[in-house]
Parts: sequence; structure tokens; C-alpha cells
Amino acid sequence: MQEIFDLQWKLNVTTLGNIGLDFESTIRDPEQKPVWIENYRKAFSSELAETIREVDEFGIGTQNGKIEIVDMLHFLVSLSHIADIDPSEVRLSMKAENGESFCACAVRTFLALDDLQSSVKWKWWAKGGGFKEEKAAAAIRGLWASFDAMCGVFGLDFETVKKIYIEKNRVNFMRQERNYNEDAKTEADNRSIEV
Repeated sequence: MQEIFDLQWKLNVTTLGNIGLDFESTIRDPEQKPVWIENYRKAFSSELAETIREVDEFGIGTQNGKIEIVDMLHFLVSLSHIADIDPSEVRLSMKAENGESFCACAVRTFLALDDLQSSVKWKWWAKGGGFKEEKAAAAIRGLWASFDAMCGVFGLDFETVKKIYIEKNRVNFMRQERNYNEDAKTEADNRSIEV
């Protein structure tokens, strides 16, 4: 897991550097920490939606579905960096708990994302509130549990997840070198990843 955390750190340094930000300074800044938790939460939510869409259209276990699961890992590790969750704290069994279905995993993941959103002051109309670091860390740990179960549903073991992650990390660096943007987004480079 340490290697995945290190590779994600390097990717985040590059991606934030490309927009003029220093990743480490940004995630240590008390004003920016909740902003970037929210940014990575939204990105994770998007990957969850893409995974749900893939399963809805093609069923469990597709190659692209497995890549979408690993895409969530990129943002989960990024969130862990912000919340100071060490890779040694991450324990993965890669088994769905009690035969948990994909639908149950997706709901559990969504609820953990909602807990994470509640850790930042996002209700601009509400008084009080503020960023709650402990609540954010607990929600991120909940996302790790959901990720673990989802891997189990997809039949992914750690070595396969790591292999896909390393390949996808390479693709993400290539995207950065090619000035990747929403207008030019394509999934073609994902198809080159072998599962």
C-alpha cells in the first residue's frame, strides 16, 4: 500500500503543480484542506457513478468496471493524504462482507461520501459548523471499508488492484503531459490497461 500512496503523492504533486499549486502546502493549509477534501470527494463520487453506470450496463466484473474501481482508489488515497491516514492503517481483505451485493456496497459508499461532505462546512446558509477533521477521517476510513467490499464483489485481489493502479497511474501521468482536459477526455487510454 505504501507504493500506491507514494505514486499518488507524485501524481498529485504534478496535477496540482500544473495549476500552480504546491500539493503539500495546499493540503496542510487549514483554509485549503476542506476545499481539497471536497474536490477529491466530488471526484470520488464521479468515479462511483461511472462504476454504477458500468455495472448497470454490462454487469459485474468487466475490465472497465475494474478500472473504475481503481479510479476510485486514486481519490481515496488523495483523501487519505489530506486526513493523515497512513498506508499502514489500511487493511484490505478484498471480500464482500456477508456476501454484500454491489448495490449494498454502492449505497454504503454513498453514505460514507455524505458523511465526508458533512465534515466540511458546505451549507452556506447554516450558522456555525466548520471543518471537522475527525469526522472527515472517520468518513474516509468508511470509504476504505466500502472500497474493500467493492473489490470483493468485483473479485479483485490486492495484487490485481495494485497492477491496475500502477498502469492507470502511468496513464494519468501521460494525460498530464498531454494537457488532459474535460473537452479532450476519452476512455481510449483506459482500454490499453490489461486486467
